[in-house]
Amino acid sequence: MTLRKLQIFYCVAEKLNMTTVSKEMYISQPAISQMIKEMEEELGVKLFNRLGKRLYLTDEGELFKTYSRRMMNLYQEFEEVLDEKKDLKKGKLKLGASSTIGIYVMPQLIKEFIRDYPEIDISLKIGNTEDIANMILKNDIDLAFVEAEVDMNEIKSEEIWKDELIIITHPEHKWGKHLKIDESELKSEKFILREEGSGTRKVFEAAMKNNHIKYQESFTLGNTEAIKEIIMTGLGISCLSKLTVKKELDEGKLKGYKLKNFEIDREFNLIHHKDKHFSPLMKEFIRKGKEKGI
Repeated sequence: MTLRKLQIFYCVAEKLNMTTVSKEMYISQPAISQMIKEMEEELGVKLFNRLGKRLYLTDEGELFKTYSRRMMNLYQEFEEVLDEKKDLKKGKLKLGASSTIGIYVMPQLIKEFIRDYPEIDISLKIGNTEDIANMILKNDIDLAFVEAEVDMNEIKSEEIWKDELIIITHPEHKWGKHLKIDESELKSEKFILREEGSGTRKVFEAAMKNNHIKYQESFTLGNTEAIKEIIMTGLGISCLSKLTVKKELDEGKLKGYKLKNFEIDREFNLIHHKDKHFSPLMKEFIRKGKEKGI
């Protein structure tokens, strides 16, 4: 089994179209078919079924796809480890973050890190927690910081920061100057929430369910800034991280409330692939993140 064969198999498993793979990998279709046949003989299982003109992965093919991706990721990491600069003068760091952390925490953290290590090349990808977890699986990023728990066998998670969610309203909302509100008052309000897959949404939904609180969902938006702008018009309320609304609360553009009987808090987690080698660069970024806090 060679790395080239793994790469070709994985590409075919992803595209399920040998013509497409042939063009992308500059290899003839007969050569691809021969490689797949050799792999099936070596493994003693059938990896694909051909029904008419379409390809389908067998159960064994699905399993091998998962492991082939992990083997390719490990090989890529091996090459990266060989090229690492232990003095941290050079290097690349591929980070990911779910939306709240990516927008409101990471910019300052990255700025301070680059100040200390100006030759380090850092990239940051932002998405919802599910998107970021999938980037970890594909080795598109080295490590990430997310707002919700990730329940995937290949991903390890550890708490790195604490966060608090609060109820957000227009400053002239009927609740007025109260600092805390009774949970029963939420029933008549229309909530504007983040999209499915958002860590903020998952924490809010879990808190409402665990405390048997009913609420009305008006609509969803995939952007916290958009939610804040709509609430500032007086249309609905929301539940957002206190981090994301600090400026608007200070300026009196929004009003924030806690609930009387419980708090909505959560962990911000550091996640990485369980097979990931932690380079000196990754370790240093994590150390500085823990040291700084939020």
